[in-house]
Amino acid sequence: MTKKITTSKFNVGDIVTISSDYKDFATLNITQSKIQVYPVWAINNDGTITLADVWADVPAQYIEGVPIHSELAKLIYYDTVHVRHYEPGKVYLQEDIYSRPPFMVTMAERLRNTPLGEEMQNEEFHYVHELQHWLIEHIGYSRIRINQFWGMKNL
Repeated sequence: MTKKITTSKFNVGDIVTISSDYKDFATLNITQSKIQVYPVWAINNDGTITLADVWADVPAQYIEGVPIHSELAKLIYYDTVHVRHYEPGKVYLQEDIYSRPPFMVTMAERLRNTPLGEEMQNEEFHYVHELQHWLIEHIGYSRIRINQFWGMKNL
């Protein structure tokens, strides 16, 4: 396996979390308090990062990657709905967002027996944003999303 160097460099669209140390002393107005992962909206020149659903910008040193094999990663899914082909007049059932498998399981299934899937297995991703960067580099998009309704039902 390739030894992957982890990075704290984030890009717009990366899924991240806020350091618990910062959350403990900062007064953050978070729109959905049960969701603890956020997409990066902007990286500001003043050393802060703007996150979706967090009203105040957060100093970059308090932004952390989401470990792939963590409880926080359960808030994340791999979006496959866009692949569904719709036919006029056909009725589709709404997707049950609570039955989505972990994003790494879905990705492994989608990429099974492909050269890209084999290459992905040889990488050592520690954080979700590292995987996002890799996917964007190799296929042009990541389609890794935050399940916005996670806090409404115990998983």
